[in-house]
Amino acid sequence: MLLDYDQYDASIEESISVEHPDRIDPSPLDASAVRMLAILALLHDEHAQGRAQVSLAVICKRMELRMSTLQRLMTALSEQQLVEVITQKERLVAALTPAGEEITLALQSA
Repeated sequence: MLLDYDQYDASIEESISVEHPDRIDPSPLDASAVRMLAILALLHDEHAQGRAQVSLAVICKRMELRMSTLQRLMTALSEQQLVEVITQKERLVAALTPAGEEITLALQSA
């Protein structure tokens, strides 16, 4: 057990760059970040086809997400002012904000 702990410490030290301590090792995006980017892309595509607002139920179906998961992701996107969620005719709909549109355009050109 103690030997395992010592080996773990050694592996951590090997991963830290002494020569470049300010260099950050890029790591893959987590699942939530990927889903949020997919939501932005979906809303952008819908907007390009003339639908400025998309119901959350439609987004759930297309992305195969539970509503609770989508609402959590939409809250995060709303807090970043990338998406606006409003109630329209007794249902929740989402639309890209100008900042969200700018982000999706930048991602498409990258």
